[in-house]
Amino acid sequence: MPVQQQEIEFSNLLERHNQTINSICIRYCGGDAFYFDELRQECAMAIWTEFSRYGCNRLRSSRAEATWIQQISYHAVVNYQRKPYHPKNQSACDTDSLVHLTDSQSLDDWHLLDDLTAQLNNRERILLDHYLLGDSYATIAHSEGITEANARQRMSRLIKKLKMLIHK
Repeated sequence: MPVQQQEIEFSNLLERHNQTINSICIRYCGGDAFYFDELRQECAMAIWTEFSRYGCNRLRSSRAEATWIQQISYHAVVNYQRKPYHPKNQSACDTDSLVHLTDSQSLDDWHLLDDLTAQLNNRERILLDHYLLGDSYATIAHSEGITEANARQRMSRLIKKLKMLIHK
């Protein structure tokens, strides 16, 4: 495939899954717009690496493509946070510049979500990402390598835990 055609397909791929990538980056940026841009760039680089290696030809459906993008983005964010130059202590948050990305959500809701996710383990955070993206139990089961019944049970437990944390 010519490089120019590959770049066009990659650009279209990023446009189709812009909401997924943004939601993952927003959740982990702590309200800092610069850090959001850093995470978004890391995700784009990780997706480009996988895309240039495999292309989209190996994907059978748009749902598999969405899961693929979600997994690559999540792992890119986690790997970036493990790097030694990761800004662990962020005192000043630039939440005003992220308002356009949150659509109708208020900033209080985002702060509550950040507080709740801080109390969850990694597996529960991944499930919460799936829930916020509106993924079906079948999609969750496929991406996590579990049965659909197990995905339902885990999601049910997560929702009960979140309700308990909110009502504390």
